[in-house]
Amino acid sequence: MIIEEADQDGDVFYDSTEYAPGEYEKLIEEATQFKSRGNQHFGQGEYKEAIEQYEHALVVCPLACTKERAVYFANIAACHMKLNEFKDAKDMCTQALKIDPNYTKALLRRAQASERIGTYASMSEALEDYKKLKTLAIDTYIFKECERAEKELPTKINFQMEKEKEEMLNKLKDVGNALLGKFGLSTDNFQFTKDPSGSGGYSVNFVNK
Repeated sequence: MIIEEADQDGDVFYDSTEYAPGEYEKLIEEATQFKSRGNQHFGQGEYKEAIEQYEHALVVCPLACTKERAVYFANIAACHMKLNEFKDAKDMCTQALKIDPNYTKALLRRAQASERIGTYASMSEALEDYKKLKTLAIDTYIFKECERAEKELPTKINFQMEKEKEEMLNKLKDVGNALLGKFGLSTDNFQFTKDPSGSGGYSVNFVNK
């Protein structure tokens, strides 16, 4: 029987439940060696080279070794974090969490990556990860990091939401001016008033100028 697993790019790793004598152990040993090389590169700040070694580990490591595979994905994520490639880091953590949903190291890295991406959606996802992580936290650092996030992120999320709304309205205004100009109008003829109730909505009134 063949088991398949695809990474975020669609590459498929194949594994079999049947191995020749000693083959299973050999594959695990090879994967461990690739991981060790990756760790050496990581320690020397050679993050791209480390990623290559961890990817080699994933290729040879049997799919049944779920704990090891989750670690390799999380290690790749750590490299992407060092390279400021936060989206890639987030994706790799998600791969690790698909294997082990309660893997705290991967959950923390995904939360940190999502926070660093900095969009309204990503920071909202980060906050949810931090909340879950807080229930799983087994050391002081992680617990304090979760408390920091729960204190700081709501304000950042609201600020980013308003910023993205403003950017969207400006883009709509540019499009509107291009269209309304054909009729001798502009978006200045339309007054947008924010709903004072705090719902986040706007009312629109026509102003004759």
